[in-house]
Amino acid sequence: MKLRTAFPLFILFLSLHSFGQPDYHSPLGIPLILSSNFGELRPNHFHMGLDFKTNMKIGYRIYSIEEGYVSRVKVSPYGYGKVVYVDHPNGITSVYAHCSEFKGAIDSLVSATQKAEENFAIDVYPAKNQIKVKKGEVIAISGNTGGSTAPHLHFELRDTETEHALNPLLYGFDIADSKAPEIRGLKVYGLNKDGYRYDGKEIFKTVVKGSNGYYIGADQIIVPASYCSEKGGIGFAFDVIDRFDGAINKCGLFGSTLIVNGDTLFGQETSRVPFESSRYVNSHKDYEAYQMLKKKFHKCFKTTENDLLIYDKGTKLGILKAKPGDVFAVKYIAYDVKGNSSNISFEVVIQQGEINKETLDPGDGILHPQTTFHYETAELEIECGLATVYEPEQIDMANIDHSFIDPDAPVNRTYNIKLKKPANFAGKHYLEMQTAKGRKKAITVTEHGDWLVAQCKYFGEYQLVEDITAPSVFPVNFRQSTTIISTNTLTWRITERDSGIADYDLYIDGEWYVLEYETKGSLLIFNRPENLAGTKELVLRATDNCGNTSEWKKDVTFR
Repeated sequence: MKLRTAFPLFILFLSLHSFGQPDYHSPLGIPLILSSNFGELRPNHFHMGLDFKTNMKIGYRIYSIEEGYVSRVKVSPYGYGKVVYVDHPNGITSVYAHCSEFKGAIDSLVSATQKAEENFAIDVYPAKNQIKVKKGEVIAISGNTGGSTAPHLHFELRDTETEHALNPLLYGFDIADSKAPEIRGLKVYGLNKDGYRYDGKEIFKTVVKGSNGYYIGADQIIVPASYCSEKGGIGFAFDVIDRFDGAINKCGLFGSTLIVNGDTLFGQETSRVPFESSRYVNSHKDYEAYQMLKKKFHKCFKTTENDLLIYDKGTKLGILKAKPGDVFAVKYIAYDVKGNSSNISFEVVIQQGEINKETLDPGDGILHPQTTFHYETAELEIECGLATVYEPEQIDMANIDHSFIDPDAPVNRTYNIKLKKPANFAGKHYLEMQTAKGRKKAITVTEHGDWLVAQCKYFGEYQLVEDITAPSVFPVNFRQSTTIISTNTLTWRITERDSGIADYDLYIDGEWYVLEYETKGSLLIFNRPENLAGTKELVLRATDNCGNTSEWKKDVTFR
């Protein structure tokens, strides 16, 4: 594909795609202003929807965008918090997350399920048409629950059949946007034939915006011959963000095209992302630059171990075959859904010299994406399947009994560490792993005969730790000595420094009541029913993942 056709085809795509779009009801009754868009780079995933601002407040009505039926309701202290899913007749599912409360039949179903399961966290799939909703019906109230860091509505569209996340900006949600993407930097890498990066072969250039567009110094990059290899080549990545009208938030890139010597080498658009592929964001972005500097470099090449659907199938891996003495004219175009675009052109010159002889092929002491790994002794077993890593990673075999792979490396698919069960084992152990930046993660272990097995999604130093300390619970908005309660809400703080919180329950005169867990403040919250009055015995029990339980108990009078 030539440069003269690449971008106009995108405009044609938008025109055809926009024709006949459904007239959805707005999910909020306030102007839709974005703080994050679809496809934004996040830790271990793409952002799979739109985040609508709610003026830093909770309490706005959330409306169903179209008629349909509730297909799922979930309540969790993590992730989406309180979330409702609505299936629509057109094959689209809409998702409304981080709600503070549900409305109508949805709320009744949640309350009944929580009571029946005696659990705050639930996941319910109502029968088809059990709870029907109308277009514009209020189904929930906006909030800040789960993993939300500020009040907002996280909104998604999904393909009902495949459950793939869809970019709502391509399905009738017209958000004001007159701003072109901003190109902030670029990198050149030495790559092998599968798109894996050679260590130390990376050039960074700051991109500057001038009166005539974006540029780098001298409009030229000199690349050492050692970046070239017999079967590999070089690759490019660009640090790009986008912004929308009405807010200054840094949002994600929608699409880009890389053109070399007039031919399209690579293209990508974040129109659809399967949830099972979202973790490949760690392969799509420059992972190290993101983790250390929060720079959002989008690679214009892909590894063979990357099944994302965002890439132009008409192009190859994006690896530019290069040899000493080659000169390339490179043009990069970044664009958003509205067709606003930015571009940068520069020359790449490959120096004379010897090429790289390394291959990065599978070998001893390497955890490779395209091979499995198994290590076994009398006390330890480590099992890694295919695609455990995104890039070849060095294994320090001398220290494998307590450390596995550089903690800065990301894990793609979980792997198993099996440790021999210690003498006098009482079921109180977990695997502690010290990951990047010294963070310690507690990983639950399960018993398999004489072994304890941990499914790991981190690398780093590890050890088996015994946890015999129960969680601590103490009141926050009332005193321990309080005997008369007139407030509508009771709050406790719960602390657990070892294996993590597994369960929490509140009993009033022996009857179970919903106790909400707010992880951001480590708070347990009881919303008092209107008919609760008189002297009652309160018993709050908290249990960690190793089975240690603490109990807070008190007689109070509700007025």
